[in-house]
Amino acid sequence: MAEWRYIDDHQFEREGGFTLIELLVSLALMGLAATLLLQGLTTAGILAGRSRATINAVDEVVAAQNLLRSAVERLRPITRSDSAIPIVELRGTGGVLTFVGPPFDREGADALQRFRLTRTANGDLVLYSAHSRKMGIDRSGTDLVGWTPNRLLTGVRNLSISYLGPPEPGAPRAWQDRWWDRSTTPELIRVRVVFAETDRRIWPDLVIRPRSTSYGTCRNDPVTGKCEER
Repeated sequence: MAEWRYIDDHQFEREGGFTLIELLVSLALMGLAATLLLQGLTTAGILAGRSRATINAVDEVVAAQNLLRSAVERLRPITRSDSAIPIVELRGTGGVLTFVGPPFDREGADALQRFRLTRTANGDLVLYSAHSRKMGIDRSGTDLVGWTPNRLLTGVRNLSISYLGPPEPGAPRAWQDRWWDRSTTPELIRVRVVFAETDRRIWPDLVIRPRSTSYGTCRNDPVTGKCEER
């Protein structure tokens, strides 16, 4: 404890130690410093969490786009067997795209698969798949019984698919929201995804050129299920 001694002119001189007021002030300053430090650590934790969430969201979108690009680039211009004229088994609207192609890389080499890209009622972006020789499935509509879902993204508000090519033979190329029972595949396919307003994820326009545009149509071998080039 501080000790004081009396000097002239009623002055007091402290010999050593701290007064109670100084001690209280010191404790208050230490408490303030601790509070500021805790707030800083909390803010840093929040920012780090947001940064990780942003990185994960970007990675999720990139992975979805890479998978779609790989699948659509490798689609096969299989011609339908129930038509007298060559019609490619690719049917697309503004919200659904159905096509034939090789299986996902992770499944290894096998017979061709049917794929269907669509948005579900609960906002999932899903690429469905089914074996090309599987019976009893809806090959061109919206019935998904018998198809295997491969969910790419959640929280999708809108899906828009467009197709570049001539609306009819000899016509200029144009973007269209429907490609149905044509003799060729589109030159380009554009996929747009919109998330909710409060969702910070961004989907850059995904424009894909099917490699099949460089080749002719092919027939699906009934035994192997593979695309036999004509």
